[in-house]
Amino acid sequence: MKCFFVEGYGCSLNLAESEQIAGFLIENGFKKVDDFRLADFVIINTCSVKQVTEQRMISRIKFLFENKKSLSTLFVTGCLASAEHDLVAKINANIVVLDNSLASLCVALGIKVNNFSPMISSCKEKEFISIIPASVGCLGSCTYCSAHLARKELHSYDPKSIDLALKNALVGDKLNSPSKEIWLTSQDLGCYGFDIGSSVPKLLKLLLKNKGEFRLRLGMMNPNHFIKIRRSLLPLMKDERVYKFLHLPLQSGSDKILKLMNRKYSVGDFLECVKFARKFIPNVTIATDIIVGFPGETELDFKKTLAVLKKVQPDIVNISRFGKRKGTLAEKMSGQINEVEKKRRSKILANFCDELFAGKNRDFVGKDVCCLVSERTKNGFNARTNEYNTVFVREGFGCFVVARIEEVRAHYLVGKVIRTF
Repeated sequence: MKCFFVEGYGCSLNLAESEQIAGFLIENGFKKVDDFRLADFVIINTCSVKQVTEQRMISRIKFLFENKKSLSTLFVTGCLASAEHDLVAKINANIVVLDNSLASLCVALGIKVNNFSPMISSCKEKEFISIIPASVGCLGSCTYCSAHLARKELHSYDPKSIDLALKNALVGDKLNSPSKEIWLTSQDLGCYGFDIGSSVPKLLKLLLKNKGEFRLRLGMMNPNHFIKIRRSLLPLMKDERVYKFLHLPLQSGSDKILKLMNRKYSVGDFLECVKFARKFIPNVTIATDIIVGFPGETELDFKKTLAVLKKVQPDIVNISRFGKRKGTLAEKMSGQINEVEKKRRSKILANFCDELFAGKNRDFVGKDVCCLVSERTKNGFNARTNEYNTVFVREGFGCFVVARIEEVRAHYLVGKVIRTF
């Protein structure tokens, strides 16, 4: 029996596909090992979302190849391999560079497979969390993004196959324990189903017909798509089994920069999305993304971004410094910002967000919150409230609990479990 080692990086969609690769190989007679040096072959599922990520991926590929022992083959798949084939291939001629489909890996290994769908058996990394892809690809063409070079067209999976994947996740199988938390993921969940006559609300309505105590987390939705489905989606999100969590990326508070990014929505659209969501679900957690130092971003544009964040007061902000991605329009745009200035702006945003989050979290001290303890950490466990706030606890793994908040940090709460149910 041949042994394999697989590791994945990047977004939850990439992590889900890494788990599916592992599950599929086990189903086909291979054995998964936790040490790459013990494997007959290694698979690294790469990410290329940022320049710094690309550099990390190249370093990791070199490390795996140079430190192999009896390793016969190193397979590199995922977005970096697909978008930057030659960059990876030139590391060493013996590295097998694939695209980001399971089919290409199967051809290389001599295994027959049909479509790469959510029904493929997964081998989960997290005991109580299943990641289910709803679609791959997107309808965007952002000028800075390399992901659409790797995953070009939107391909939504059939709702029935996603529902079956959820059913299987809830009961478990010979590879996995039953899941209590489900991440419904995609490059842009907001446009799910546009290619097959469906939508996120239609899919969610189907999934919520399943019985049991579980929690669904919806993935990122771009504002231009969310604004179209908000009236039918938000009533469904009132179900207690759906986390009151929305990931709506802003990227910039300047309409000028959004146009240069080709984001297909305005700052006003983003504000309307947040306003509508909070009116319908007052306690909803709003997560957003910001890119600083995009070509042409002036100090005024940057201040507009800061002003929007001050107005919206989001609960989670993912800050990235712009980095050139090969083959994108933004790579050759005029008005490139130097690294020193990008770091200065990102630090200002990070400091603002830390103060904002710390202030918000102080309101939780002394309160009792219901949450699901779903992830292991180094010294305990992470639980999630119904609003997807992170609560660090020391017991109750895999259970719904009531935790009393005793301390707060900028990015998480610290609680003591007082009741399990």
